[in-house]
Amino acid sequence: MRTTSTTARSAATIGLLLLLPAATGCVENGGGSQSEDKRPNVLMVMTDDQWLESMRVMSETRKLLGDEGVTFDRYHPSTPLCCPSRSTYLSGQYAHNNGVRHNKAPQGGYDKLDEKKTLPVWMQKAGYVTSHIGKYPNGYGSKDPKHIPPGWDEWRGSVDPSTYRMWGYRLNENGKLHTYGKPGEEDPKLYQTDVYRDKGVDFIKRKAEGDKPFFLSLAFLAPHGESVNTRGGKFRKPRKQESRPAVGQPPRPAPRHKGEFAKEELPEDPAYGESDMRDKPAFLKKRPKLDSVTTQRITENYRGRLESLLAVDEAVRKLMSTLKATGQLDNTYVLFTSDNGFFFGEHRVPAGKFLPHGASGQVPMLLRGPGISEGQHSKELTSNVDLAATIADIGGADPDLALDGRSLLPYGRDPSKRSGRPVLQEIAEGARRSPVTGHGKGKPPAAGPPDDDISAGRAAGAGDLDQDGDASPTTKKALKKNRKGFRKGGSAAYEAIRTDRYLYIRYVTGARELYDLSADPHELTSRHNDPDYAKARTFLDRRLDKLQGCAGEECREETPQAPGPA
Repeated sequence: MRTTSTTARSAATIGLLLLLPAATGCVENGGGSQSEDKRPNVLMVMTDDQWLESMRVMSETRKLLGDEGVTFDRYHPSTPLCCPSRSTYLSGQYAHNNGVRHNKAPQGGYDKLDEKKTLPVWMQKAGYVTSHIGKYPNGYGSKDPKHIPPGWDEWRGSVDPSTYRMWGYRLNENGKLHTYGKPGEEDPKLYQTDVYRDKGVDFIKRKAEGDKPFFLSLAFLAPHGESVNTRGGKFRKPRKQESRPAVGQPPRPAPRHKGEFAKEELPEDPAYGESDMRDKPAFLKKRPKLDSVTTQRITENYRGRLESLLAVDEAVRKLMSTLKATGQLDNTYVLFTSDNGFFFGEHRVPAGKFLPHGASGQVPMLLRGPGISEGQHSKELTSNVDLAATIADIGGADPDLALDGRSLLPYGRDPSKRSGRPVLQEIAEGARRSPVTGHGKGKPPAAGPPDDDISAGRAAGAGDLDQDGDASPTTKKALKKNRKGFRKGGSAAYEAIRTDRYLYIRYVTGARELYDLSADPHELTSRHNDPDYAKARTFLDRRLDKLQGCAGEECREETPQAPGPA
């Protein structure tokens, strides 16, 4: 049977890791009045699939960033999936505006992003020396591994599909390809997280001596799983297909961290293996109960992913000590976040992301830097759509498109500052400029283009909430089999709105979920059919209609407080 963590640890977890960035109204000039050599540097650190609760094991990051800056407790990725989330970071736009709605074609992938209108281009034009190290939006390098995206003075991007290997990964280093190790040989000197760390440290040391400020974007793979073809120092075959839901394997940790959490248990969460699913949409309602074997696999996955984060925590410590040693710490803004979260059995989802629920739809966000409050928490509702606006604000950059997000600096300087701006979450065929109203079997969403692809939402509805190709635990064979059982559940594509109190989700199938988070933070009881919440649902429907098609300033508009229950 599954054992749970203690109440004390749960309380400590809540106190330590509710994280999220704050916001302002639009891009403000936060550094333009300073001479160029005095403008602050920017270090952006992004992990992959890191869930909120995991921050409890990253003591150095909490100490160096949280205790010395602001933790945003309510930070939500606009699209909880790798490629669209990272594309929103780079473009400052929601998926329905930047066009990247999924991890791969036809709805997404790196080629969907207009790379000429992105944050590094703006920062470079503003006089910053720019560098990216590590993962880029999914699909980068698959067509042209030597391609260098515009805006980056120094480029060390991981080339797909090798990105998802802790050993044997390939980097495009300023136009030259280098492969680090072999997938089946665990050389401690070539562990991916440590190599990225060292390249970041080297960049800081070199540019600290220059006369220009720098913008360093560092993207770790951890705690994302590796390709299903590599594991444990040897190639492996996926488990033989069985009736139990797929869980997948965690990434290999740095050799020095193996076994650190060998006895760790899953955290106590009322949503784990949720017993009553009658209020959920069909694709969730039909998920099987989590038996002891599945729970053990989820626990093993959880332990391994935690272990992979220890090297990231050490990397943050090394980066911060380098900033201090080079005299740059007091003049550098440091942001730490993840592209999306991850499920570990909540609502019977054994693994994956994609959905807007808290497990995958809320992630860590910390900010420190000049003028930022120390050791404070912000309760402002914020999102990854705010990242580009924040960094452009820091650098005095001038974006050449309308940003949907707003700068977080005012909320970092005054963590008590609040606004009424809601946050949009959307994905796949749900991420369009027109509201979804449901559709018939096998048809695109109503109000959507007649040729809109529906495969991504269908795959998610059939069980693949990873949507990561070779790195996804759900095989094509399993999806084909599951589609028969989930055919009544249909697509899991959606659009959703988050306000100070509610999470309201509209699926393209016509299904709905409405959670009163003030009374139900674990999302156990959907109130979408509750007469007492009829006025709240009507209000949220209208606001979501407007937000779904927003662009630029419209996306930043505040909304009145939603009605409470009758």
